Amino acid sequence: DYPEWTLYIQTMDPKDEDKFNFDPLDVAKTWPEDIFPLQPIGRMVLNRNPDNFFSENEQVAFCPAIVVPGIAYTDDKMLQTRIFSYADTQRHRLGPNYLMLPVNAPKCAYHNNHHEGFMNFMSRDEEINYFPSRFDPVRNAEKLPEHSNAHISGKREKVVIAKENNFQQAGERFRSFDPARQERFVGRAAGFLMEPKCTNEIRRIWVGYWSQCDASLGQRIAAKLRQAGAL
Repeated sequence: DYPEWTLYIQTMDPKDEDKFNFDPLDVAKTWPEDIFPLQPIGRMVLNRNPDNFFSENEQVAFCPAIVVPGIAYTDDKMLQTRIFSYADTQRHRLGPNYLMLPVNAPKCAYHNNHHEGFMNFMSRDEEINYFPSRFDPVRNAEKLPEHSNAHISGKREKVVIAKENNFQQAGERFRSFDPARQERFVGRAAGFLMEPKCTNEIRRIWVGYWSQCDASLGQRIAAKLRQAGAL
């Protein structure tokens, strides 16, 4: 019996991004499942450990820029920065030829124009190392339709997200808990606020945050703090 998880996704039409009282591309938000139902696409089973932890785990180089045809990127600000920054990180950590490592290389036959460079371990004797060339039969892969050609414009500025809505989803999640889970949550929240280094000012601020999520949640945490003489 191996540990197993079902993999789900949620999808949204980009045209609907601005129809909600929160920013769907804010990484601190979740998409309501009653509006965007979970769609099962597969399962993950942990049925073995790596044979060689270093080569199969330590040298893994994830990068969201590497996608298969048919997958495109959203306008999520964090994703957009990671599309280029992750590859830079892997080059710094593993070298410019990190995609040659077996754990990172494609599992199917492939052809590219990667030549030489630090830590290169693929011997290539082709004279042509550029594309396109009349002397090389290699051609581009089949071109797929573009996913989005929407025109985007705006100011480049550092500002707070327009529709933060920081407390609604947190309150909804708390109210979805059964009574026993709610009580455990209240106990844990009150517990870390009872730490000696926590001042009364910090406790009041946090109780204020919890109260904005759910009035009863703030009241219950405050009651536990008063009971312990911490507020």
